[in-house]
Amino acid sequence: MREINNTEINLGLEIGLTSSALRAAGQKSLKLHGLDDITKEQFSILILLTIKDGLYQTQIANILGKDRPNITRMIDILERKGFIRREKDDNNRRILKVFITPKGLEKAETAKPLRDKFSQVQYRGLSDEEILTLVRLLRKVRENFKQEYNLDI
Repeated sequence: MREINNTEINLGLEIGLTSSALRAAGQKSLKLHGLDDITKEQFSILILLTIKDGLYQTQIANILGKDRPNITRMIDILERKGFIRREKDDNNRRILKVFITPKGLEKAETAKPLRDKFSQVQYRGLSDEEILTLVRLLRKVRENFKQEYNLDI
């Protein structure tokens, strides 16, 4: 914690509360639009794979800030639903890469209007300059932790 202008600041708490609000709003949005066959966390995996397909499960866990057993469980569910597929890495047969399927792409596209609205809500009241500053500062904080604790995120 840090005190600034007689106000106690707990950056970790603020980031955590914001992250919780993002998760809760995302799940509620999916449910309100009839997409309750997938959780916000599972949907996050699909969205991530639309951005960069063929990630390792460990990479997905690190990017989404989840532990490996949780990611494995979510990937198992998504694979059973036909949204993703796993393939052994050509360079290391013990490691699995995760790919989105056409059915998974369709699910991600179905929710595109929800993502767009979600994006509008999260940026409401913020100028472009404020958004860029916020992102720059969050990246700086993240980099501090990566360097101090040798994190692979």
